[in-house]
Amino acid sequence: MDTAFVIGNGESRNIFPIETLKGRGVVYGCNAIYRDHPDLCDHIVAVNQDMYDEIKQWHHNNNRIIKLHGLHDISRWDYICDGDRQDYRPEGLHFYRFWRGYDSKKNNAVKTNDFTKSRGSGCSAVLMAAESGIRNVVIVAFDILGAKQWELDAVGGGLSREQNNIYKNTKNYPKRLSMKAYLKFEWMYQLRQIFRRFPDTNFHFINRREYLERNTFLRKYFDQPNIKCGIYADLQRWITGERDLIRWIKL
Repeated sequence: MDTAFVIGNGESRNIFPIETLKGRGVVYGCNAIYRDHPDLCDHIVAVNQDMYDEIKQWHHNNNRIIKLHGLHDISRWDYICDGDRQDYRPEGLHFYRFWRGYDSKKNNAVKTNDFTKSRGSGCSAVLMAAESGIRNVVIVAFDILGAKQWELDAVGGGLSREQNNIYKNTKNYPKRLSMKAYLKFEWMYQLRQIFRRFPDTNFHFINRREYLERNTFLRKYFDQPNIKCGIYADLQRWITGERDLIRWIKL
């Protein structure tokens, strides 16, 4: 097989039958995907300890052959590429590696997030797939923005932060109405660094057209020659052997 599918848990996933990816490539899933797709994944990544323990218990009780990966199984790479300075950032971005904001839990004190220190299940799964040496990594349902991003015109053009996850408000998922403000930047930073580190790997980012076009940051972060963007219809073409018919979207 020349393809790995890395499946996120963004709500756009609901419009595509992801079970059809089985056998079409190596399938990486994240966190609670086992709950409704117990036989789909070859690998499941969960960096949160409680989530990992939940999957481990299920894995043990059902004698699954799926490979489960926790925080300590993730690469030690820190998302810094050779030659990067601390203040490096792509042209047109005001910040990149570091994000600064207010911490409401600490009297609105200014806090700094260094994205090289963060570990999330989704980007860790993409990294794991790339490190495997496979030729094509297809990234599915990494919605990045909030669940209402397709309604931007109706709400005055602001970027939605409404929680966007198929498993939101369930066991081992935080109960919150909105996503953390920095998360979209963390994910895009880590994905771009992965694209840069693996220039010989082809990355294909699949999502709804609205989610690609309305995320105005993507063209800044997805500027590498080895990343292409497409819609779920393109994913269907990929798995049915019609790759030559795909017209990748230019951001």
